[in-house]
Amino acid sequence: IPQISYASTAPELSDPGRYEFFSRVVPPDSYQAQAMVAVVRALGWSYVSTLASEGNYGESGVEAFVQSSREAGGLCIAQSIKIPREPRPGEFAKVIGRLMETSTARGVVLFANEDDIR
Repeated sequence: IPQISYASTAPELSDPGRYEFFSRVVPPDSYQAQAMVAVVRALGWSYVSTLASEGNYGESGVEAFVQSSREAGGLCIAQSIKIPREPRPGEFAKVIGRLMETSTARGVVLFANEDDIR
């Protein structure tokens, strides 16, 4: 049965051997990660933190970003923080506190769902 996804970005879905009839209308996370590396470099940043929602999108997105940044060179990851799938009260304050610990990082690269970003 052919499937067309409007939101699935997981790179493993690009494997035609496993998902012969799968197609998507959005790019995989690996393309988004390459674009994020290009943006970070265009801004002249060389030291950034990453923040990911726990789960396939967030974690694989950051993983692809880290891999792309290694390939591009000249970019260092200050820290990688994961937002739990079901954050407890005060969890976001802790995340912000951890990000503030590395105050020399020029920016934060997010691969997170809408609720976590808010």
